[in-house]
Amino acid sequence: MNYDLSIEVFGPGTNPNFRSHWGFMINKPGNLAFGDLLQVEVIDANKLWYGFAPRYATKIIDKAAVGMCKIASLTSEQRREAITIIEKEPAPRNAIGRCQDWIFDALISLEIEELVPPGTSEFWKGMIGRPACEVAEACGPDWVAF
Repeated sequence: MNYDLSIEVFGPGTNPNFRSHWGFMINKPGNLAFGDLLQVEVIDANKLWYGFAPRYATKIIDKAAVGMCKIASLTSEQRREAITIIEKEPAPRNAIGRCQDWIFDALISLEIEELVPPGTSEFWKGMIGRPACEVAEACGPDWVAF
């Protein structure tokens, strides 16, 4: 069984103070109903601390979701390995890092383990802080709009 690993983008991100939210989405190819969303969410807004907040078997398309960009195809074994790597990535707790920075950090680990293609982390580093429409354009045919 193969799975798609994507980065799901929530919100337009047109205001630099309110960037788009990013999370990893793992789903079966062609199934846009349900998947596993691996993300971090704010747990202390004053300190800008985040915590790992996965949502397994969740709806892929929700009211805030703009779309997602496929970054890799995974076997069942690679899916388990990717989830383990993502779960171990520390959530930002330095009043600087946010969800997009966490995605970038996790992508470095995924790239080292050869679960995503070379250059994936560098590409997404360049997407940090960019509006969802620019991310969609940069992803090209790998983007699925909701």
